[in-house]
Amino acid sequence: MRVAVLADIHGNLPALEAVLRDVEAAGADAIVLAGDMTVGPLQAETLDALASLGEKAIWLRGNCERAVVEVFDGRYRPTGAAHEPGVVWAGQQLTRAERERLASLPLTVSLEVDGLGPVLFCHATARDDEEIVLVDSPVEWFEEGFAGVEEEVVVCGHTHMPFDRLAAGRRMVNPGSVGMPYGPAGTVAYWAMLGPEVTLRRTPYELERAAERLRASAWPGTADFVEQNVLHGPPSDTEALALFSDWAKRRRSR
Repeated sequence: MRVAVLADIHGNLPALEAVLRDVEAAGADAIVLAGDMTVGPLQAETLDALASLGEKAIWLRGNCERAVVEVFDGRYRPTGAAHEPGVVWAGQQLTRAERERLASLPLTVSLEVDGLGPVLFCHATARDDEEIVLVDSPVEWFEEGFAGVEEEVVVCGHTHMPFDRLAAGRRMVNPGSVGMPYGPAGTVAYWAMLGPEVTLRRTPYELERAAERLRASAWPGTADFVEQNVLHGPPSDTEALALFSDWAKRRRSR
């Protein structure tokens, strides 16, 4: 089986549509959706597009899916984060059917992939949908986040930056983000193709047309999303790594 991995779509439907065309052309047998499909400008339309993939798509829970379900259920606990209005709005837009699907998503899934053997897929780590591991994280972070995992190849998302490295005896792969990619010189959608090799892919899409479609959304963060993630390019990898490293260290010290 050859598997395409799409992570961190964040309601960027134009980017998703472009990637799905490339996935089809690449001949993927399955598509792993590695979390954070939600919380973004065109969330409902993105969920509809993913649902239309049927059994070919394997959904995983990201921290955003957990959060929007908590909002829907009235269990969400405010944190004061800058992105919180977008999370709350996104949860309030869910239908009951969408809530049921997202609430049932697993944290991990293991698949047999051609040329790679069994591969574990998750959003952040095998134990936590919000834990941060980066290309330059200490090996100990990978040992802790994937303790007990038997698979020698692991694919995770969450940090929006692609990498392929060895850590704690495993090959660790991050496909990057479809909808909010950090690091590229020009805005593209990141994803990965597995089998028989690991290939980190970049899919361009029409940015001005995408911006026009995204601006029609009532999602509270739409204007900033379009400016920062579509039209004018995202943070550099240096900036993003520094920010995520700081978040990870503060989270681990709690």
